[in-house]
Amino acid sequence: MELECKPDAEEAKERVDAWWRGQVLDRVPIKVVAPLMPSSHSESAPEDPMRWRTDPELVIPRLEAYVDATFWGGEALPLVFPAAIGMVAILAAYLGCPYRFLDTQTAWAEPIIDDWESAPALEFNPANKWWQTSGELLKAAAERAPGRYYVGLPDLNGPGEILARLRSTEGLLFDLMDNPGPLRPALDRINFAWFRYYEACVGIIHQHVEGSIYWMGIWSLIPSIDLQCDFSCMISTEMFDELFLPPLREQTAWVDRTIYHLDGPAAIRHLDSLLALPKLAGIQWVPGAGAPPMREWVDLCRRILEAGKLLYITCAPDEVQFLLSQLPHEGLLLDTHCRSRESAEVLLKNVALWSG
Repeated sequence: MELECKPDAEEAKERVDAWWRGQVLDRVPIKVVAPLMPSSHSESAPEDPMRWRTDPELVIPRLEAYVDATFWGGEALPLVFPAAIGMVAILAAYLGCPYRFLDTQTAWAEPIIDDWESAPALEFNPANKWWQTSGELLKAAAERAPGRYYVGLPDLNGPGEILARLRSTEGLLFDLMDNPGPLRPALDRINFAWFRYYEACVGIIHQHVEGSIYWMGIWSLIPSIDLQCDFSCMISTEMFDELFLPPLREQTAWVDRTIYHLDGPAAIRHLDSLLALPKLAGIQWVPGAGAPPMREWVDLCRRILEAGKLLYITCAPDEVQFLLSQLPHEGLLLDTHCRSRESAEVLLKNVALWSG
């Protein structure tokens, strides 16, 4: 698909496709975005935060203004998220949780499982209010997308995190110690619902736009999605392997290309289990708030790449040369932001030299 604001989109997709295969074409793939001009739509607090995020007549023009105001350099493709990624773990809302906006950027799901005897069905529900809202947003954006931008999936998150939203984090932690019996069946139901909603989202978007793309912004012609379980930071490797790894393994079998979101130092203890998943394509490593910058995690990054997995990392522009000098290039995808188009274009030229 040729794009008005990115004439080199096909070239960028070829590099990303090679990355998915563990190959490098002319240089290491890197996503570089930079502002072209201020957006004409203010993000100041609206009177009605819910309508601000759910009314297509407000959402789509704001997203399109952002696309037009951004330089999409390297392997960054013009992309909108009509069901905003700030609507975190929205699958919990699809499964019945009351969902409220904390501000214009972030929404939160209220737990609904007080005890397991009265737990809801946890299944795909086409009549769910939040699913219908998401479907309307996806449809409105996808219809306008051809030739302009790609449409990203909602943040469905992972079954472990969704279970924590449904039960509450504290409640789930107590269950793990005192009443683990209902957890595996619940995770299985959530996982199946996750896949049904994933397929439904893709079905809406693919009526107008090819490929899969989600909050990481990594394009794929064939089905692809992120995997997550931030709740894993609170539990042992034994608990993770027994209860939360099997649903992730299922997801890698259901979707052709999967990237696991490994977030924060406390999640590293589960890395060996993740690297052992034969169908998991790669890892996104995120050091997390307060952690050292990406240049301090070279050993961990190399460990992932040398295990035969793809690696996607976000770094500062001034870290790019160092990372390219220290890490294998095959399987590496970088992501960064620059302050201007000019600095982004200089960086892209340098990456071509540093990739040699």
